[in-house]
Amino acid sequence: MALSDLVLKAKVNLALAQDPRVGVLDIGVTADGGVVTLTGDLDTVHACSSAEEIARRVEGVTRVENRMTCGVGARADSVEMLREKFIQRLDDAWNELPDHHALTQADYLRWALWMAYKFRIPDSMAGADSEKFECEVVEEAIALIAGFIGAPKALVAAEMLRQAESVAESRSQNAPDFENAPLTSTPIVDGEKEAA
Repeated sequence: MALSDLVLKAKVNLALAQDPRVGVLDIGVTADGGVVTLTGDLDTVHACSSAEEIARRVEGVTRVENRMTCGVGARADSVEMLREKFIQRLDDAWNELPDHHALTQADYLRWALWMAYKFRIPDSMAGADSEKFECEVVEEAIALIAGFIGAPKALVAAEMLRQAESVAESRSQNAPDFENAPLTSTPIVDGEKEAA
């Protein structure tokens, strides 16, 4: 896959993650020469068409091929399936990095920790043990991320909390920007940086 395709894929995933109308973990994105292909299963036809609309608006997209299924029930409807998709997304993003230089790993770290910090079970799946399950998934994600970058879990968790605090203190409350790694999906908002 060409670097320009990785960048376009990251831009589309970023746009999808920023829009609350779609579930970013349910959508697969590939890019090839400006053509973006969307796969996965969303709950409604509206969510499928919204995902296609979002992808079309991304600069550099020449055509969108919508291969998603809409509302047929194949989506993750258990919290365990949601956990598996989330952990797999973290693993896939690491494996798709164009290189493993320090700056690329740092961008991955910021992205992955933001994803872990924002991980929530949707209200439609929530149950009595949802909060406990969310904590377990975040703990698993931190262990995975720590293993990738070769750092102790406690330091990775501390970085996640530091990052969340810095975002909470910013005027726009945007997630941190990434510059070096074309990551697959992210809740990072592509906003303007605050003036120093």
